[in-house]
Order: sequence, then structure tokens, then C-alpha cells
Amino acid sequence: MSDTAVSAQSLHEQGFNCAQSILGAFAPSLGIETGTAFKLASAFGGGMAGRGDSCGVISGGLMVIGLKFGQTSAEDKAAREKCNRLGREYIKQFETRFGATACRELIKCNIGTPEGAKLVKEKGLREGLCSNLVYSGAQMLSALIEQA
Repeated sequence: MSDTAVSAQSLHEQGFNCAQSILGAFAPSLGIETGTAFKLASAFGGGMAGRGDSCGVISGGLMVIGLKFGQTSAEDKAAREKCNRLGREYIKQFETRFGATACRELIKCNIGTPEGAKLVKEKGLREGLCSNLVYSGAQMLSALIEQA
């Protein structure tokens, strides 16, 4: 069991969104303050600003990959390619495992509408499905980083 995955799930259970939970759990190993990670990922929950688009687990994971492997100069094409390759692999693994990448497809409703938000609460999706996605996404990301 990955300590980072447990940390990510714990952050989610405390009330942070999926992207904040992923980036926040990895922040110490990336050399950034957890508070900065939470702020950076704030607008990526609920499928990017609550729109139901790309799952926050993916958004947070891509931020982690960028911070770990991303380029710091325009000339560093190798870093950009590595970052993009790892990002594509992360998304592919997530989609293969869960069947979708969009929040609204994963939770089967649009969290950005009042009806969708009500359904999420009624069905306990945040505590159940979303918490599992955070945990599993962090595990996949840890393994991908270790292999990189």
C-alpha cells in the first residue's frame, strides 16, 4: 500500500478536491509546500472548475508529472517529450482501469448542476467512488514515477 495513496485519500476525505488531494500528497516529494499545492489545484476539482470535464485525479496527476519531469527551458525538448509521454501513459492507465476520464462520465451525472450535486450527495459518490479514484490514481502515479 502506497503511503502517498493513503495520504491522497486522507486529504480527499478531509474535504480537498481530487486534484488537490493528488498534488497535495505528492507535494513534499516535489519540494513544494502543501498549501501552495492546494491553491494551485483548487480550480481543477469536479472535472475542472466543477464542469464535469477531465477528472481532478488526472489533472492533479499531470501537475505532479510536470513538476517532477517538466521542462524549465524552451530548449529542453527531451523533458517536454518525457513529460508528455508519461502524461499520456497516466491517462491511458486511468481510462483503461475506470472506463472514462471525464468526471461526469465516471460519476454518471454532471456535478456542475444543482441536480448533479444533489445526486453526488445522495449516492455518497464523493466518499465512495471519488475517494477510490483518488487512492487508485495516486497508486498508479507512484508506480509510473518509479518506473520513469
